[in-house]
Parts: sequence; structure tokens; C-alpha cells
Amino acid sequence: MYRTNNSPIQVLFVAIAVLASVALIVPSLAQAGEILFEDDFRGGKVDGTGKWHTALGKWTIQGGSLVKQGAELGLILVTDDHWDDAWTDYWFFSTITLTGGQELGVFWRFFTKGEQGGKFSNPGNLPKRLQNNESRHVIYWALNREGKGSIVQRDIKTVSQPFAKTETKTKLKTSQQYWVKIENHPKGYRCFLTDNGALAKSGDYGDAVVDVKDINIQGRGRIGFGSIDSRFKVDDVYVAEPDTNPFSVEAHGKLATTWGLLKSRTTR
Repeated sequence: MYRTNNSPIQVLFVAIAVLASVALIVPSLAQAGEILFEDDFRGGKVDGTGKWHTALGKWTIQGGSLVKQGAELGLILVTDDHWDDAWTDYWFFSTITLTGGQELGVFWRFFTKGEQGGKFSNPGNLPKRLQNNESRHVIYWALNREGKGSIVQRDIKTVSQPFAKTETKTKLKTSQQYWVKIENHPKGYRCFLTDNGALAKSGDYGDAVVDVKDINIQGRGRIGFGSIDSRFKVDDVYVAEPDTNPFSVEAHGKLATTWGLLKSRTTR
């Protein structure tokens, strides 16, 4: 049996230290918000048994990245097991590097069973829960549209068209890593893009590239990535509660480490 030789005074001191440390850490947890989904692609599958479900094209996880292979049409979505349809007010983060071709899509509010609404809405291999819903709504940020700029594409029921209010001259340079943030709310969304990783990690993405009201579907739908004719890789993906910067959140790990260190002192 493992025994300790700590005096009551030592135990009291350690207990006070624990409470003081937790008092400092807990506020940071509250400010950070909850991480709802995350993947740094250090492993996993894209066949629907892990976090990702391939609906179109060739995708793989290699070298710490989700990789879109080939220049054909492609679509990959988060699986049923890792997405809650009740998530309608969240911030979506990802890092993207275009490696070839032009247009790629960053998806959120994908909520259709695939019978209507644009080229990505009928892939024939959607996650099961999407196959069984009655909605018809796909929305994605088309970057490098025709090599000229970017625009949000909205495919709603039988109507498929770019959302004119979102058109910009924003383009991606090949081999340059970009940080994407999309603030999704039931009444609209804001899209941000920067190639400055240091600023992005500090939470500074600059001004929104897209900032519109778009209440259709009330913010419902899952995230994913798609390609018209491009190859690219994604290194990190997060979905978090609003006002959260997941690239700087280490509070959960710090809390566990602090408890472990302080607890070990009481058993020496």
C-alpha cells in the first residue's frame, strides 16, 4: 500500500495552492468557450468511420494534413457522429493551402439530402443523416471563382446562384497558407481570410471579407470542403462557440497538468 508522509500543514498548503491555481485557470476557460469539433489531422480516416466522410473525389490524411487529390470535383464533410445539428451559432476555423488549380470551397450550412441545389448537392454518397433529412440547402465560400475572386454560393432547393452581396476580389496564392474564420449565426455570417498566421493565432483576422444577413435555414448545416478543379490541403479545423480563439486555447491541458502536479506533491 502506497503511503504518504505529509503533515497536516503541508496538505493545507497544497490545498490552498490548488484552489489558487484553479481560480486563475477557470476564468480563462470561461472566456475561451467550448471547442465543439477539432482535428489536426495527426491520424484518422476519410471513409465515414472517423471524423470525415468523403462524398466526392479523392481525399486522404497524410503528413498532418487533409489532402484533396486530383483536379476533379470533390466534397468531404464531417461525419454524423461528430456533428450536432443543433449547432447553429458557432465559429468555424481552418487553415488552407492551395496546391494546384483554382476554385475551392469552404462549406458550412450544408444541409441537404442531395436531390436538388447545385453541383455539390447530389454527390450520391452523403452521410446517412443528411440522406434522411428533408431540407435543401448548401452554402459555401467559393474562393478563386474563375480565378478572379471569391463569392458565397447558395444552393437553396431548386435555386443555385452566387450571392451577389458577397462577391469580392479576394484570391488565394498557390502554396501560401491561409487562415479562414467563418462566424456563423442564425441570422447571417461573416467570413475572414488572412495569410498572417501570427495575427490569426492572436485572434486578429482583419476586417471581414463577407458580412451579410442570410437567415435561410437559421444557421443549420455542417462544415466541409470542396473542389471544382483544385488540389489543396487543410492543416487544422475547429468549430467553437462564439468569441473563441482555438489556436490559443490551452487551458484544458494546463488545468489537467496543474491538478496532476499538485496532486503528486501530496503523495510523495
